[in-house]
Amino acid sequence: MSDTVEHLKSFAQFPLALRRFLRPRLTLAEARRIVAERMERREENFLRLVQRSIYGHASSPYLALLKLARCEFGDLRALVKQKGLEGALRALREAGVYVTFEEFKGRTPIVRHGQTIATTARAFDNPFAQRDFALQTGGSTGLASSVYQDLDYIAAGAPHQMLMLDAWGVLNTPVLHWMHMLPGGGLRFILQRAYFQRYPEAWFAPVGWRDSRYWVKYGAATLYMILWMRLLGVPVSLPKIVKTVQASVVARSMRDMLDTGKGCLLYTSVSRGLRVCAAAVQEGFDLAGATLRVGGEPVTRAKMEAMRRAGVRVIPAYGAIDTGAVGLGCPRAAETDDVHFCEDAFALITHPHPVEGGVTVPALNLTSLVDSSSKVMLNYQSDDYGIVQERSCGCPLESCGFTRHLHGIRSYSKLVGEAVTLIGNEMLNILEHRLPARFGGNPLDYQLMEEEDANGLTRLYLIIDPRVEIADERQVIEFVLNALTESSPMGDAARCMWQQDRTLQVKRMEPVWTERGKFLPLHIQRSGHNS
Repeated sequence: MSDTVEHLKSFAQFPLALRRFLRPRLTLAEARRIVAERMERREENFLRLVQRSIYGHASSPYLALLKLARCEFGDLRALVKQKGLEGALRALREAGVYVTFEEFKGRTPIVRHGQTIATTARAFDNPFAQRDFALQTGGSTGLASSVYQDLDYIAAGAPHQMLMLDAWGVLNTPVLHWMHMLPGGGLRFILQRAYFQRYPEAWFAPVGWRDSRYWVKYGAATLYMILWMRLLGVPVSLPKIVKTVQASVVARSMRDMLDTGKGCLLYTSVSRGLRVCAAAVQEGFDLAGATLRVGGEPVTRAKMEAMRRAGVRVIPAYGAIDTGAVGLGCPRAAETDDVHFCEDAFALITHPHPVEGGVTVPALNLTSLVDSSSKVMLNYQSDDYGIVQERSCGCPLESCGFTRHLHGIRSYSKLVGEAVTLIGNEMLNILEHRLPARFGGNPLDYQLMEEEDANGLTRLYLIIDPRVEIADERQVIEFVLNALTESSPMGDAARCMWQQDRTLQVKRMEPVWTERGKFLPLHIQRSGHNS
């Protein structure tokens, strides 16, 4: 069945699914009960999900891996009983039962023990999850993938959001959203808040209705979902287009809301949050009393300091389209990006992963524990690494049993700027083939580098060796942006954002080589950590 037919089918079913979704109204007491129950039954939930969605699903790539490891369901159950959930997952990881980011996306086959397992991104879909609507992951050269969203899974993640907002004292604070329309994730956050009867005062979208070549398809889908949400009692307005260069519009709206004395909570990305704060400072007013709930890219120290100059509090969050929320911002943080790991919904182990340049990082391996999750994850190595600590912070989230903290979360093969993710392997074609073919030189003359500028904003620099003669560097930027537009809806969204924000800039210098004499087309600055 084609993607188009699948999309039409899911949207045709959306009104009935939405009506079912909106019937229960989640309370804070119920949120605590749900999390406590899931914490108590982690091992039981894991085994039930694996039995149903892996051992009971013949085409699951995980089943092929488990068979190669000679692990039947009875063996797995005994392993969990003997070693505990995390201990069992480590044993499976050592036996080759895991998938990398590229394998999970269906971009490379799985190779274990001399055997090759062909797979696709769809092969990791939860066979028992509903397909109520679709979002798209970041991908910029035609390899972005649709992720079908189950409203039941959005409901399953609502307790996390409710408990986090309550821990920060902003559960009942008026809300603004500055987030993308479809195929981005803005509507998912609005739906999740609707599940516990909190609705936005306004929704701003950073990309215009007709800015994307895919505007008819996704614009119509956005309007269709908003129509049914409003018909069923969710007071959501049409998104007002406010591009990132117009951050002062959002800053002024926040200031007006603060002046009512009720506070203000803004849902947005890290870079857009920073732009709002910078706009407020530049225009001579503060945002004291406001809170930003941010995600999409790392909350670095420089970004946090810049946002705090406007007087705001910042709630970091960690998650993805594939996973939903994985980490909840800690009100008593030890680091700028300190989050509580959602242990009721996921299991987590780290595994040493060597990357280019002789660095080893503790790669995060996630396993899903919720039946309605959009994707089945069993030691899914998500391309992220970070520090995992057991720590007593004394905040309300700790009382839920969330005692594991994550911080220093970075990607080891992705570049992130303005909350748009660029996958390493996907960019190689542009750097190594298309740019040399168009402008001359060879693959060693072009490199992409990620850095923070003096204002804390993440910039992507296209490094070009000075020996390559280019009359107009603007043509190079235009060429790369056009390549993004041709790739996919999310690649086109990246082009829209980077074009208006001037995120991608040219630097004429010799590309950077590692200390060991290796050339990396994607130069990602990272710290070395031992797992």
